[in-house]
Amino acid sequence: MPSRSTTGEQVAELIRQAIITGAIGRSAPLREEAIAAQFEVSRRTVRDALRILEGFGLVRHQRHKGTQVADFAAADIRDLYNTRLVLETAAARRWCTADPAAPDEVLADRLGEAFDRLRAASEHLDSVQVVEADLGFHAAVIGLMASPRADRFFGSIAQEMAFAIAILEATQRETQTRPAQALAEHEDIRRALMDRDHDRSLDLITTHVETNRERLVSIVQEQDHGAVGAVSE
Repeated sequence: MPSRSTTGEQVAELIRQAIITGAIGRSAPLREEAIAAQFEVSRRTVRDALRILEGFGLVRHQRHKGTQVADFAAADIRDLYNTRLVLETAAARRWCTADPAAPDEVLADRLGEAFDRLRAASEHLDSVQVVEADLGFHAAVIGLMASPRADRFFGSIAQEMAFAIAILEATQRETQTRPAQALAEHEDIRRALMDRDHDRSLDLITTHVETNRERLVSIVQEQDHGAVGAVSE
């Protein structure tokens, strides 16, 4: 538990981790008084934390209804993943068609380091680390575009993407049920990019993003259907 001197950023991080691990689910209410009591901080600090999370797209505030964890509809997921697909394929296209006589080793090293972090997280079977490392890997793929603006844009949707990956990880438990296969998909992408294999890179990235997009859409739709069924009963 944080101390009374905890800043809004620290409380925001604690709540963020609870959302990413699934301890706080989609659309769950976030009541200032309860959070303040739990962490022994002021309600003003909690409000600061919730504003930070709202900026990340992880929580939403509605007038007269208060603040709650964000909810992803199928359209939201498709929009988020389609945006990511545009960025990653553009980065792969730029990287694979760049002049091989002037390779950017720094960007290549960053991708390799990102993959190493993902592999380490997968070996430890830590869902929070896996989500963060997965996101870091794809950020490194986008980094191959060598566009600070693209990096900043992806950073602006990174927490929403982390939440989406967390929903998928919490439901599918890929790092526990099929860790080798899940890791191999990322390794194949990395190798194709390092080989500057344009067609294979685009194919692997497209398949990876589109497959996970549809799996996540299916998960959310199934959860929503179950919630509606429970209410009707």
